[in-house]
Amino acid sequence: MLRPLDKADLELVLSWRNNPVVRQAMCSQHEITREEHHLWFQRMQKDERKQWFLFLDHDGKPCAVVNFVSIDKVQRTAFWGFYADPNARPGTGMRMSLEALDKAYIDLGLRKLSAEVLASNLRSLEMHKKVGFIKEGHFRDHFFDGERYVDVVRFAIFDKEWLLARRNLLDLINQWTTSSRDIGVN
Repeated sequence: MLRPLDKADLELVLSWRNNPVVRQAMCSQHEITREEHHLWFQRMQKDERKQWFLFLDHDGKPCAVVNFVSIDKVQRTAFWGFYADPNARPGTGMRMSLEALDKAYIDLGLRKLSAEVLASNLRSLEMHKKVGFIKEGHFRDHFFDGERYVDVVRFAIFDKEWLLARRNLLDLINQWTTSSRDIGVN
C-alpha cells in the first residue's frame, strides 16, 4: 500500500536514505543532515510537481519510499524514483513497483513515466527491465559520483505498455511468493 509521506516518517526515511548502500545509488550521495531533510520536506510539500509516498508491506510495515517528480499535467508525464529499507524483505521492489505504477497511471493519470538510473546501479537497472520499462537513452559519463563519471540510463513506460507489463509483474510476484512459501522465506 502507498500512502503520502508524512512528517512523522522523516526520521525513518532519513535512516534509509543515509545508509551507504542507498546513498551510493543516488545522485546526491552525501550524508543528509536532519535539518537538510526537514527543509527538503517543507519545500517538497509546497511543490505540486512532486509527490512522495511511503510503501507499506502486507503487514503494514513501512519498507520503501516512492516519488514522482517533474509531474507535467499537460503532457501527463513524470519521472519516478524510489529506495527501500536496506533490510526490506526480498521482493519488496517488485511489490512496490506494482503499487507505484498503478498510482502513476490510475490516480495521477499519467501517460508516460520515466526514470534515470546510474549505470552502476545494477539492481535498479534489472528491476526496471523486469517491471516493463524500455530503455530510451544512455548518457555517457553523465554524472560525477565524487570519484568518477558514471553513465546514466533513461527508461520509460507508457500507460498502454503498463497494462501488459502489469500482468507479467503480477505473475512474477505470484511465482516468487509461491516459491518463497515452498522454501520457507517470509
